[in-house]
Amino acid sequence: MIITSKSDYGLRAALQLARTGRRMRLSEIADLQHIPQTLCAQIMRRLVAAQIVRSLAGPHGGYELARDPSTITVASVLAAADRDICIFRCVEDGCECEFDGRCAFQSILQTFGQALSGYLERLTLEDIRPEGVKLPPFTVVENRAALAVPEKV
Repeated sequence: MIITSKSDYGLRAALQLARTGRRMRLSEIADLQHIPQTLCAQIMRRLVAAQIVRSLAGPHGGYELARDPSTITVASVLAAADRDICIFRCVEDGCECEFDGRCAFQSILQTFGQALSGYLERLTLEDIRPEGVKLPPFTVVENRAALAVPEKV
């Protein structure tokens, strides 16, 4: 699975904002989440561009979530912080493996990758906001992801 440091930092920063529920300065987010401040600034700009986070200038400025945590998916934060989620390189378009399309394991990885992507697309910051939260189970049923998270209305 390719979850980069930037996507990890982005999720941690967004989750910090969700957990505190208040505006925070960049230095505070970086310090609390052990993210190098220059990298945290880059990531926060990406989260602002994706309308996940709002930036406010001035002496009382900082960053805050742009939307309710229940509307922000883990997948959207990971993708905004660095790039789209690529679970396995060999199942993405442009695979240059000589066995592409004939590999028995490739279909297994595709099914698992689709299920994991589906899980991350349904899991929200609200779902993981509480400290020590028990995540909903991840299962694959009939080649589809099943996530025991209540349907969003």
